[in-house]
Amino acid sequence: MNHLILRQEGAVRFYAPDPEKYGNIYSAPVFYNPAMERNRTLSVLVLRSFGTGLTVCEPLSGSGVRGLRYAVESGSVGRLILNDVSKEAVAVIKKNLELNGVDADVYNEDANVLLHRLKSACDVVDVDPFGSPAPFLHAAFRALREEGLLCATATDTAVLVGRYPRKCLRRYGSVVRKTPFYIELGLRNLLGYIARVAASEDFYIQPLLSYWERHYFRICVYSVKGARDADDVFRHIGHVMYHRKERRVAQFPSQHTSGPLWVGPLGDPLFIHRMSTFDRYSEFLQLLELEYSVHAPWFYRLPEFAVDGKSPTLREALAMLKEAGIYATATHMASDGIKTEEGYGEVRRVLAGAT
Repeated sequence: MNHLILRQEGAVRFYAPDPEKYGNIYSAPVFYNPAMERNRTLSVLVLRSFGTGLTVCEPLSGSGVRGLRYAVESGSVGRLILNDVSKEAVAVIKKNLELNGVDADVYNEDANVLLHRLKSACDVVDVDPFGSPAPFLHAAFRALREEGLLCATATDTAVLVGRYPRKCLRRYGSVVRKTPFYIELGLRNLLGYIARVAASEDFYIQPLLSYWERHYFRICVYSVKGARDADDVFRHIGHVMYHRKERRVAQFPSQHTSGPLWVGPLGDPLFIHRMSTFDRYSEFLQLLELEYSVHAPWFYRLPEFAVDGKSPTLREALAMLKEAGIYATATHMASDGIKTEEGYGEVRRVLAGAT
């Protein structure tokens, strides 16, 4: 393949198409998105914190950089399986493996076909498509062993937050209404869909990492096979009601609810703490650790508490809530957002003195 350039990300060097030769990264015959570097780095930390000697499958590999970084940086990979339906991508993957001295099983197949063939063979399946992971999730769970890790990225964020209601209902079986905390609803929408697919494949899931960054959602879930355990997933599936200033979890849908969504924890604070000790993006991970300690499936935006057009600052709001004995934390999902278990009325009463 022509028009390749040598790049560096993390500890690996690799070839990828020169975007200047194709106009942009989306027109290149082999996909590589440099904007997903933090996604890949955090994923390396997930594997490093999860275990060792893992069989890791990336069924939509593109240039292969994610799998390469797993093999070189995580210290967790026993067997690496890379795949892409594009012959050009497979050629680049093999070139990059040789460049880094990494061994892997490389396939040129439809992702779902490969995942079905790998039935119960993988400790980790990482679904990183261009767009929605939904078409690959059933097969991804079937490729997992009885205990494993499933990771998924979704770049169809506009669909997940309900901007395209018909497509959201069609693709994820959910309704998401307009709220000030729509980012969290989109994240919980994806997580809820993953949980329902997991249950249909007799898996119970426990979220380890869930977050949003600009143009994508990223989720990693610990998955355990067993029909009885899978039934417990539905304890964490519900609807979130938002009407004027009221927020609550509802069992059934109504004209003011979004759902079905995941209403349980977004991640595991202890697992995130372990990740943060590796010092890459530690500040971001420490924020997630605090967020995951608040289980309310929403957050507040500070302009919601404005008086005469003036809102408290984030620092002021957190300090006043702490002084009033209310636990609250910032959120990575909005620079003016706070997460707390307390109701709107009590938060407003406390923050009224800041304006």
